[in-house]
Amino acid sequence: MNTWIKKNRYEIIFLVCLILVSAFMRLYRIDEYMTFLGDEGRDALVVKKMLIERDFPLLGAPTSVGNMYNGPLYYYMMAASMAVWWMNPVAAAAMVALVGTAAVGLVYYLARSWFGKVAAIVAATLYSLSPVNIIYSRSSWNPNPAPFFALLGIIGLYKSRQSKNYLWMILTGGALAFAVQMHLLALILIPIYGAVWLLALKEKIKEKASFKNFWTGLVLSLVTFLFLMSPMAIFDFKYNYQNFNAFKTFFFGDRATTVNLNPLNTLERVVPIYSDNLVYRYIAGQNYWLMILISILVLIPVAVFLFLLFKKKQLKWPLFTLTVWLLGGIMGLALYKQTIYDHYSSFLNPAVFLLFASIVNLINSINSKKVNQYVRGIFFLLFLVLVIVNLQISPLLVSPNRQMQRTQEVAKFIISEAENKPFNFALIAQRNYDAAYQFFLGELGHKSSQLPFEKTDQLFVVCEDEVCEPVGHSKFEISAFGWAKIEWEKESSGVKVFKLVHNPREEENGSEI
Repeated sequence: MNTWIKKNRYEIIFLVCLILVSAFMRLYRIDEYMTFLGDEGRDALVVKKMLIERDFPLLGAPTSVGNMYNGPLYYYMMAASMAVWWMNPVAAAAMVALVGTAAVGLVYYLARSWFGKVAAIVAATLYSLSPVNIIYSRSSWNPNPAPFFALLGIIGLYKSRQSKNYLWMILTGGALAFAVQMHLLALILIPIYGAVWLLALKEKIKEKASFKNFWTGLVLSLVTFLFLMSPMAIFDFKYNYQNFNAFKTFFFGDRATTVNLNPLNTLERVVPIYSDNLVYRYIAGQNYWLMILISILVLIPVAVFLFLLFKKKQLKWPLFTLTVWLLGGIMGLALYKQTIYDHYSSFLNPAVFLLFASIVNLINSINSKKVNQYVRGIFFLLFLVLVIVNLQISPLLVSPNRQMQRTQEVAKFIISEAENKPFNFALIAQRNYDAAYQFFLGELGHKSSQLPFEKTDQLFVVCEDEVCEPVGHSKFEISAFGWAKIEWEKESSGVKVFKLVHNPREEENGSEI
């Protein structure tokens, strides 16, 4: 061990520095940069019920389409972190940041194992500095840890093959359950992992090798997966298969507008998903010309793999796995008809970095020393350009949004104006809802009364839109308060706050009508 450390001390120093830089870029002023709006407030309220009322959910956050819900594992991850740093939403965001930092380490490990030190440096450095990866690694949101679990599943498959101990498949089964529960589109990983496993089965049969642990590993991986997915199954069993029926409608409904299961009708979406959603957003620093160049370069290892497979009957397992991961993921996403957002492809993006880094191996295979050095110099220059371009649009260069602080300050302002009297609360905003405010109002010991069961004498309305007319607004939390008038309008932390009280004259006129 000591000999290995001495031999690789510079690599160890680099890796430690890279991990520290990655952690810094994700944790720096995270309480000010993190997103904390309605979804994050909703999740924090769920975790609060878990930790205080021991109310443990069987489902996770709702998806943006249909009546489907993700699994609850992310809530349990949040609960673990918020139990340590008691009921502080920053703890959940920090947990995601540490998971995102660990993903950098996993990228390094795979690239190092498959393609060598230089490739590992290239892949992990670019993954670490990717602005989109940084942004999604510093806020508490269920899709954000998906890349980590996707990588963990690949590592389980790799270690199974490398060590011939297929009990490593248990890791893949567990990681797959976590990835799917982070976001349901990670279901695309099932056929991807399945294809890699089928290759292992084919090799076992062809070589007439021992199946020791092979079937045991598969069965235990399935048991692990099903056990971790069981809360969703229990919920469906108790509530008339609500989530399963929504899932079935989503994919197979007569009027499905979200999924097209005909691969031929999705080919036109393949190139935009690959170039725009993956390369442009994640690795090319949102530079058009770099996007074109990197899109071509990433496909070179894929082309080499296919050439070796069909022409020379040689199968390179790392390139096979990455090719299946990339192409299978893109084809799966192409079946989805709606807009592909960054977090939809989060389970897929590490494959792009690993394939790009694998070019180092192709360069090293060039026989001509002069050509080798020339190409290596060009690739190193491209690597530096990518580093610089990504640093130029680093999220750390943007002023923090301070969403959590603003929400907390507004909640304190409302409490001070309520004068220790019960109050109702409403939020008017096009792109937000009131859960984040409700969380802090409750944490500060002044939970708002809930309409229509608890109508008080005062209603505080926070307005995040430029134009607000709270009186007569159609929002339920306002209309259920009844006839009202504005007692005052003030500003707090950049948003308008209205105090509404009952308007007896209007109520009398309304009753006469």
